[in-house]
Amino acid sequence: MNLLLLFILGSIWGTSFLFIKIVVGEVPPMTLVAGRLGLAALAMWTFLRLRGEKIPRERRLWSIYAVTGLLNGALPFTLISWGEQYISSGLAALLQSTTPIFTVILAHFLTRDDRFTAKKVLGTALGFVGVGLLMWPELHGGVRASVWGQLAIVGSSISYAIASIFARERLHGEPPLVSAAGQFTMGFVYILPLSLLIERPFNLSPSWGAIASWGTLALLGTVVAYGIYYVLLQRTNATFTTTVTYIVPINGLLLGALILREYLHPELFISLALILSGVLLVRTNEVRSKLQHNTRNRELRESSPIKTDSR
Repeated sequence: MNLLLLFILGSIWGTSFLFIKIVVGEVPPMTLVAGRLGLAALAMWTFLRLRGEKIPRERRLWSIYAVTGLLNGALPFTLISWGEQYISSGLAALLQSTTPIFTVILAHFLTRDDRFTAKKVLGTALGFVGVGLLMWPELHGGVRASVWGQLAIVGSSISYAIASIFARERLHGEPPLVSAAGQFTMGFVYILPLSLLIERPFNLSPSWGAIASWGTLALLGTVVAYGIYYVLLQRTNATFTTTVTYIVPINGLLLGALILREYLHPELFISLALILSGVLLVRTNEVRSKLQHNTRNRELRESSPIKTDSR
């Protein structure tokens, strides 16, 4: 059952790039993101209220949601939507799979207990070679819009990586769906004024297909996907759940080719193999580090003297 949920999650997140590509052809990027986050926040809070969950009041939590809403919501969603105006949805899905690699790099500099190892360096190098192989033909022809589109997707990966490091300890122990709802809400607060001021979407008239894709992106690709993600975290562990990284780009590439008739040139498959190999090396080392950390903690607990109450 857990494996089935994992494949469902990977399929949903893989379709997100397809839906973004459809919507952004008729709706400006920030307006797309505002609608996505607004509807997702409304649906998530409604669901939580029906479950009897309370809206958090602590200023500390909302300050954290303000950061994650920017770095894990408004900013990367906008970068992906903007980038997909100029590149294929499959390419966007593939470039977005570099998030774990950037997480490893940033964790080395921003944390004290997550340093580079030989495997992490090798995995990072493979990932960058894969990205370079994707971008070189465009760079060789000069800096064009497609190059900026690819860089925007890479930027979204960096934003996700920073957000994961920031939230790792600060949201530990908090109800995950409440944290997701808070993140969606703050992301919406950021992006709505920018959409209204810059894009002025007052006279938009998207097609029914774009509207359906927009709603599906918000409800299925955001609310339902996060729900499945956190169910998997509770039923298994973070190591199992993050293997969805290998499913998303494959689904994204296949859906783009089958539905949008995007061309799958050979370099895509070579880059896919390099990037996923890099992610595999990074993840393998991460799993080993977690196991060693848990073993040390268990040994410390077992070796500590047992205190008795002498009263």
